[in-house]
Amino acid sequence: MAKSCYVHIPFCGSICYYCGFCKSVSSNAVKEKWIDQIHKEIQSKPISSLDTLYFGGGTPNILSKEMFRALSLPLMEFLDSDYEWTVECNPEFITENQLQEFQQLGVNRLSIGVQTFQDSLLQKIGRHHSSKQAMDSINLSREFGFHNLSVDLMYGLPGQSLDDVIRDLETFFSLGIDHLSIYSLQIEENSIFGKKGICSCDDELEADMFEQIVKMCKKHGFEHYEISSFARNQQYSKHNLSYWTDQDFYGIGCGAAGRENGILYENTKDLVSYCDRGPMPSFISETIQERAFDSIMMALRTQFGLDVTAWQKRYGLDFFMQYKNVLKKYLGTYLCLEKNHLFPTEQGMEILNTILVDFLSEN
Repeated sequence: MAKSCYVHIPFCGSICYYCGFCKSVSSNAVKEKWIDQIHKEIQSKPISSLDTLYFGGGTPNILSKEMFRALSLPLMEFLDSDYEWTVECNPEFITENQLQEFQQLGVNRLSIGVQTFQDSLLQKIGRHHSSKQAMDSINLSREFGFHNLSVDLMYGLPGQSLDDVIRDLETFFSLGIDHLSIYSLQIEENSIFGKKGICSCDDELEADMFEQIVKMCKKHGFEHYEISSFARNQQYSKHNLSYWTDQDFYGIGCGAAGRENGILYENTKDLVSYCDRGPMPSFISETIQERAFDSIMMALRTQFGLDVTAWQKRYGLDFFMQYKNVLKKYLGTYLCLEKNHLFPTEQGMEILNTILVDFLSEN
């Protein structure tokens, strides 16, 4: 039975130019219908206890105090004693009253979507907060007792230079936060950038940016524990680790994805349909080979890697026979095998997509 739950909040104050997620700028009447369906969906799940709860979006902290509480109450009873409850927050909407409400409910981790600390770049990607607002919201969160904080940054933005990335990182380090998620810009077809034909960053520049990010994070005592995630003091995202370690998780809400009993599903992304008829999940049919590959793909994103013994037991396959050619090609420089755990080196993380293509070709 799943011990993690993801709840998707599809509402935003405005739509960022890069965003391809399920999102909407909606009225309170729509949100109330959405809350009703969320409650019904929670009741339909066999939830008994949760180690992690994650509110993502969209913009979860755009909800009013009353709506956030209504969303939270049916799930709070399932939280285990040592739970992690993360809420994604846009600095634009963080207030003292909101942080006080989060604290009272028991939220204990915030993921703050800064994207960049440079105002000119924030405007280029359609963000409405300023760099100062972002830093103020982080400091305010600390004042209200939130010390398990993560910041989201992006690189490869239109017009962004390597020096811009360095400045963003220097600002981040100055804040003394122990978790960083940093993603390269991917142009989604249904995003505003995609519709305008904005091109991705030059591959060589993007690679230089990634190398600089890794170098600077390690210099400041961060573990590169997942391809896009860095942590100090073992402040890993417990929720995301459930994805990367092949665990089941509930996906609740319009646009949410989940995995129950090893079967992946995606809820409808149509908000009107969700409000009227519920999640209407589409189940993703996978063979054992496909599920086994998914497990490899997720595990190799992390420094912890793949437990080969557990993988073979779970999927009934001979890992070393099936992937002998891939292992012969990459072991040493790009992949390491220790005590039956396979994990990527830093060089391996840089070419992980290439490595995974070779794993896939052996399926």
